[in-house]
Amino acid sequence: MFKKINNILDNFFLDFNSNSKKLFLIYGLYIIFISASSLLFAHLFSQKFDVMDNDFNIILKNISFEFGELIENLYLSKGYFHEVNGNKHYLKKLPAIPFLILFISKLTLNYYLVIIIKNLIIFTIYFFTTYYLLRNFVNNKIIFLILIVPTILPYNLSVALNYVYADSILAIFLPLLYLSLISQSKLKIIILSLILFVLYFSKSTMVFILFLIPFLVFILEKKYNFLTRIMPFIFVIFSICVWGFFGLSKTGTFPVGNKILSANAMGLSYVLNNDFKNYYPNKSTDLITNQLTSQIFYSEWDEFEHYDKRNKKYLKENFTSYLKDCFLKINFIFFGIKRDSSFPDENGNLNNEIRISMIFNKIILNLSVLLSIFIFIKNLKNLNAYKDDFYFLIIVALGLLPHVIVWATSKHLIGVINISIIYLLILFQKDYIKKKINFSKKFRG
Repeated sequence: MFKKINNILDNFFLDFNSNSKKLFLIYGLYIIFISASSLLFAHLFSQKFDVMDNDFNIILKNISFEFGELIENLYLSKGYFHEVNGNKHYLKKLPAIPFLILFISKLTLNYYLVIIIKNLIIFTIYFFTTYYLLRNFVNNKIIFLILIVPTILPYNLSVALNYVYADSILAIFLPLLYLSLISQSKLKIIILSLILFVLYFSKSTMVFILFLIPFLVFILEKKYNFLTRIMPFIFVIFSICVWGFFGLSKTGTFPVGNKILSANAMGLSYVLNNDFKNYYPNKSTDLITNQLTSQIFYSEWDEFEHYDKRNKKYLKENFTSYLKDCFLKINFIFFGIKRDSSFPDENGNLNNEIRISMIFNKIILNLSVLLSIFIFIKNLKNLNAYKDDFYFLIIVALGLLPHVIVWATSKHLIGVINISIIYLLILFQKDYIKKKINFSKKFRG
């Protein structure tokens, strides 16, 4: 039975690359599934949160994670800012999510259509970019499986379908970053550069990836000319300048590095806190009582400097405790399978039930990391021939490092986990793993 199904799939995907009708048939089915999933997600999300009015229009100001006020201000042409204690804060959030939702809201305010259009845009980018990057690299069945990676596990899909946090973008664009690095396409570095540009404006946790990947590309991608190899630098520097000069014009400070967002120091203060270990990972860190939250600041950089000094003092006096908390975070990243960051219900109870998707996610993450480390060590002297494994390790390490420094929740890990699924799919395609690890020789007889 399995062999028969496999033969049918082989025949269907045989001319997948040269048959545009099959490609667009698959794309048609793909967007139908994404649209239906978006509609279901939107309905379930609206049952929990006040997201639309009686006319089914999205309530922009109610978009959570502090995006709501920002998006509403943009929609009303007031400008890009939050108002805190009567002062305008311009650098609390990066603009990828706000401008994406703003663009869609100018087309329609219908809550369901906003979510469907957002996901059609993001998943269409993923579909055709993935197809282009892999069409001459891996077999067609593997391409198809990689195309559906973000949809395989329910929780992973729900993160990608969301619209209230930047991890919905990372769930799609981090896998595209990895695919562009391992692709054999002539345009891979141009595509890579565009992806880095998008990631810079998505989330501040991308800072390590954005600063190191261009150097690795310049060193390892020697078959490309000098101008092509420096293109990732150009795009990252351009993105730094765009955000930096906006911040400089509005606040008098050039935001970059740990200052890319003025809210970073305050966010870190919840981690650099003696109560952190009593809350993480089961309870939301937003529940931590911070004695400084009621203090009024005259500018967002006054707030940043205040919390930054406090954080440095805590680290100096409690460095051992902070390191112990880091191991707590590492344990959650690799082994946490329960619902995390919960808020208590009206009776004070927390919902920390096991997430089935996270069981599979953690198995996939650990297996992919262990295999890639084994391959990397085994072939250390021939790194250029095993760049895809090296790139995988680097992206996983750099993607997880900020979450060890600050904290990780389940949604923060989905981008890296989707990359891990892709890595295993490519690794285990026919005869590929034999070439890499030589299991057949190692265990023969």
